[in-house]
Amino acid sequence: MGFYIFSQCIETDKIKNVFGSNDENILKLIKKSETFEDYKDFSFEGFKTTTEKALDDIIYNKPYDVKSNFAYGYAIICISGALGKELPYTQEIKLGYETNLIDQYLDEDFGIVNFIDDTLFEEIPLFDIPLIDDWPLIGICNQKKLKELNDILKDVKIICEEIESFEEENDDKICAYMHIKGLNENIEYCIKNNLDMINFCH
Repeated sequence: MGFYIFSQCIETDKIKNVFGSNDENILKLIKKSETFEDYKDFSFEGFKTTTEKALDDIIYNKPYDVKSNFAYGYAIICISGALGKELPYTQEIKLGYETNLIDQYLDEDFGIVNFIDDTLFEEIPLFDIPLIDDWPLIGICNQKKLKELNDILKDVKIICEEIESFEEENDDKICAYMHIKGLNENIEYCIKNNLDMINFCH
């Protein structure tokens, strides 16, 4: 199966304001979301706190179950899914295989080195949750970071016709270029709409 990266655009302060808000309407809104349905019962064997319980702890300022630190990461995914916005490019990126291809072709064709490693999970999110020692990974690209990335990618202009012109057998390059094009679109969208980009991997 592997691990996959996906992103959303958010107003970071709006996510922060959920913490200790005691806002039942916010809780209901999150629980109505498709993301919550996907993650509400998520847990690992031997750990008592589910994503749903972690979400309750966050909103009602209850003591955290630090041993179940992962649950609070998945709660952030639920909060962001409910209060954030979908990005133009929603395709998940497989960690390792596809991220390596992105870095390979950015290096070979555009001279940009270690873009993924230095980008999506560099920023430590400013959320009051237990330190997660496993999955999910969470990183935030704020407006300052997004503008830096946009500047790095300013000469990387990929159009669909260019991707369609690749030889069919070059699936790796097609995959990399589609993701690069999508990342570029997402960064530009966040900047245009004054939103931050939150990135998850699990």
